[in-house]
Amino acid sequence: MKMTKNKKIIIGSALAVAVLGILLAIVLGLPSENDNTDIDNKDIILFDKSAFDVDDITVKNQSGEYQLLGYDYSKGSESSSEDITFIYTMQGYENSMLSKLMTDNLISECKTVAATRIVDKSGKKYKDYGLDKPTVEVKAIYSDLSEKDMFFGNEAPDKSGTYCRIDGDKNVYLVNSGSIDMFFTDKLQMFEKQLTSEIEESEKITEVNISGTAFDKDIYISREKNSVIDSLAYTMTSPYPAACDTSAVTEFASSFFGVSMSKVAAAGVGQKELSEYRLDKPYMNISIKTDKDRTANILVSEKDSYGNYYIMKSGGTIIYAVDEDDVFKFYDTDHRYFLDSPIYKPNMSHIDSMKISYQDNIYEYSFKRIESINDLHEYTSETTVYYDGKKINYMNLYNFIVNVSKIYRTDDVPESIDGCKEIFRISSVFDEGSTYESVLYQDKENKIIAVTNGNIESYVDEEYVNKVIKQSPEIPTDETVEVLEDK
Repeated sequence: MKMTKNKKIIIGSALAVAVLGILLAIVLGLPSENDNTDIDNKDIILFDKSAFDVDDITVKNQSGEYQLLGYDYSKGSESSSEDITFIYTMQGYENSMLSKLMTDNLISECKTVAATRIVDKSGKKYKDYGLDKPTVEVKAIYSDLSEKDMFFGNEAPDKSGTYCRIDGDKNVYLVNSGSIDMFFTDKLQMFEKQLTSEIEESEKITEVNISGTAFDKDIYISREKNSVIDSLAYTMTSPYPAACDTSAVTEFASSFFGVSMSKVAAAGVGQKELSEYRLDKPYMNISIKTDKDRTANILVSEKDSYGNYYIMKSGGTIIYAVDEDDVFKFYDTDHRYFLDSPIYKPNMSHIDSMKISYQDNIYEYSFKRIESINDLHEYTSETTVYYDGKKINYMNLYNFIVNVSKIYRTDDVPESIDGCKEIFRISSVFDEGSTYESVLYQDKENKIIAVTNGNIESYVDEEYVNKVIKQSPEIPTDETVEVLEDK
């Protein structure tokens, strides 16, 4: 049977329509940037800009609005394209460093947003999801000059995610809240929280200086050799000369290196913020130096009526609120924390004269040193001690000073020596003219109080002190002054 011309046309048209329909179905079925589906994770990829850098980010959330601008600091260098690194500054806070960890995480969230499901396709119910007045708005501009505007609303009632929509797409999506948490972060927490860098294992503390409204006199401690105080490593010269406990100094000083804070209170700090957070006249101004020419200089505010206080790097632009998780256990530290146990420990190699008295007895000694170099080119020094113009056994006096240096301070510190009786005094004058003196007093309860260079130190052990005092008259005699056991 022959087919007419009209029938051929009809059949041909039908075939064309069928082919067009198939092609259209294929085209419509292709994934787009706004509805890609990750088959493995079954997530809906709303967009993926991971191939591009983010040049500009504007975030508006509960903490206000802020804008980060990216800069390729490797431009103009000889580094390869693989070495290109972006750094970011916050507009209006250019002098305050941002946390690279925080900005890296924010950038990562800006490059790809995926949804777990579509919850509404109507584009008419934004109010139901908190998207009529979004909780968070984000605009990202990429290195290909494209832009993405993102809007985030309420958290789902079952806590399964946060509602989201993308500009140009009317659908409302549910996204995993953890994948967008940086968009909700308070803008102040975007700043660097590393207060100081780590101290090296071989690095030594050389100086500690503490001042501020907490102290009547500054505390100054150094590792320099002292001609008056016999100290293993550190000597305090203010508020008065004294030997320091090495472990106490290193523990205190080392704690101010490698410090990270938890909460930023203010950034872009000026005089207004310093005054507001009570750092214009700091409670503590702590300066620590090392043998690597490094200095940690920290300011600490006085606590307010709620027990809150703040900390910052001197000359810095970021103020941190001290949180319970932050390690700062030295808020109420005074000079006594650093003192070595002995209440009196003179440098015997530099003494010019010494006076020892108890009750009505006074003993005055003069020192003479002869320095020389032996046949092995070694430096030697011989000390001779005189009493009443006569040479005495130097080791007697030396052992006696060893015993005096084992009169240890305690944690029990009296407020006053009023009404107390002096029972012992030792005073040394050094070859450069300095004087170092310690006096022991007995109170009405027969407890012994030590006072060094006019400073009340503490109560000391009465039994041991009495043993030391009894040795005083033996020093210039032929009797041997024995070294006492530690009490």
